[in-house]
Amino acid sequence: MAKGKFSKTKCKAANEQAVAVEQVEVGNQQPSTAQVVQEQQAYIDGYTQQQLDQMVDELALEPTPKRIWEVDFFRGIMILFVVWDHFMWDVAGVAGGNYKTAFFQWLLNVRTAYLGGTLRSTVHGAFVNMFIFTSGISCSFSHNNNKRAIKMVVVAAFLTASTAAVSSIFHYNITINFNVIHVIALSVALYCLLQLWYKHCTKNWQKNIYGATIALLIAVSLIVGYVANNSPWQNTSKIWFFLVEHHISVPGFGQFAGGDYWPFLPGFGWFLIGSVLGKWVYRERKTLFPSVNEKYLAPITFCGKNSLWVYFGSQIIMFSFFYLFHGLLNWL
Repeated sequence: MAKGKFSKTKCKAANEQAVAVEQVEVGNQQPSTAQVVQEQQAYIDGYTQQQLDQMVDELALEPTPKRIWEVDFFRGIMILFVVWDHFMWDVAGVAGGNYKTAFFQWLLNVRTAYLGGTLRSTVHGAFVNMFIFTSGISCSFSHNNNKRAIKMVVVAAFLTASTAAVSSIFHYNITINFNVIHVIALSVALYCLLQLWYKHCTKNWQKNIYGATIALLIAVSLIVGYVANNSPWQNTSKIWFFLVEHHISVPGFGQFAGGDYWPFLPGFGWFLIGSVLGKWVYRERKTLFPSVNEKYLAPITFCGKNSLWVYFGSQIIMFSFFYLFHGLLNWL
């Protein structure tokens, strides 16, 4: 019995010693802490690079967001109406209406009937304000309104400077101090400030105040603007000429109106309405009429996409045509 017990004890000790040796060998095979950290970092770097490569591939394959054709179409109709309206003014405004040919006499009669007719008095204001309205819609889903604001301000300043230069050269007041381009430029700039404010509205009560302010601005713009249109201001301070319609008898207002004029109010109200509806109606930034074949509407949507170029180009072409060919038209 003693001998058997001794043999069992000896075997047990030998087994424990073998296990200990095995654990030591395994421990010696384990990597150091520095090696573990290095391997983990290499894995993370490889995974991050893989993610970046996948993102780049997805962006490369992702199609460019399509323009919303109906907004361009609607704006195209508006800008074509503006071009037509300016053409009617230029018929007599540039050449003085002193034509001897039957065709241009007829054109002058059309101009007189149009400017004094019911059609223009009914739709002119609505068309111009809807042009401003569509600009508000466009700003609602634009990624960079700051850039748009800077561009519009530069364009408006160039419009004023260029028409002032032409007026001084030809001694004819066609200076555009404030018209629909200036209305849009100022509206976009103010909208950028409103967007900046909204980004800091993190709580519900702050967003409620923001929404109430927008509603108040819309109401004030529309009410003050339309009241002034029906009862033009008699204020003689020139600093307010841009804001609302003034009576033509106010000293200096006729000179300020110059070649073209459009007050800031109620246009700013329509711009804000467009920006609000754009956020709501086009929250997914997709057309509401996907089944329409856009190619049949391409001429009008092209004008809407390039409304600024159409505005300036048409003015330059029409003014140059009537002024440069005035003598030739009289000769004919």
